[in-house]
Amino acid sequence: MNSKQEKIFTAAIEKFSQKGSTNTTMQEIAETAGVGKGTLYRYFKNKEDLIFSLIKYGIDEMASKVKEAVENVQDPVKKLEIVIEVQLEFYNQYRGFCKFLTREIWGPQSKFEEHIKEIRTNNTVIIEDIISQGIEEGKLKGINAELGAVSLSGMINITALHWFMFHESFPVEKIKENLISLYFDGIII
Repeated sequence: MNSKQEKIFTAAIEKFSQKGSTNTTMQEIAETAGVGKGTLYRYFKNKEDLIFSLIKYGIDEMASKVKEAVENVQDPVKKLEIVIEVQLEFYNQYRGFCKFLTREIWGPQSKFEEHIKEIRTNNTVIIEDIISQGIEEGKLKGINAELGAVSLSGMINITALHWFMFHESFPVEKIKENLISLYFDGIII
């Protein structure tokens, strides 16, 4: 990605997280990015193309960070703990993106449903593979790996969004510990 695209992405995330994508114009994004409106259209066909590109870039970045973090770890339980930590750190570092992503993915009747399915599958498959490894090694219960992956991903995503919207701080370590406890131990005594 070149510096103009980076400026456009940064401006788009800022505007979309503040106003939502529906209420944000390409002109506003161009002004915030300090580029001409024509420059936006050189990189993106329209606002939907920009939104999809942002979602894809962000999810791919997070998936890349997760893959890199678990690459040399053998224990699937430790890998899942790392997934939780890396995703929470990612959302903490990119709060605006987290708000934007959640609006677009879980918003009412997302126009990007087909694209989002493809992108989310990419991220969920990493977790699903880790769970499958843990089941094969006898370290995790014989659950449905896809369901386990989607559940963990949902816990992380919604927890991060909730914290950003209703709290001033984002205590990553405390949230990580609680999510690990909830996911591995449940809440029943």
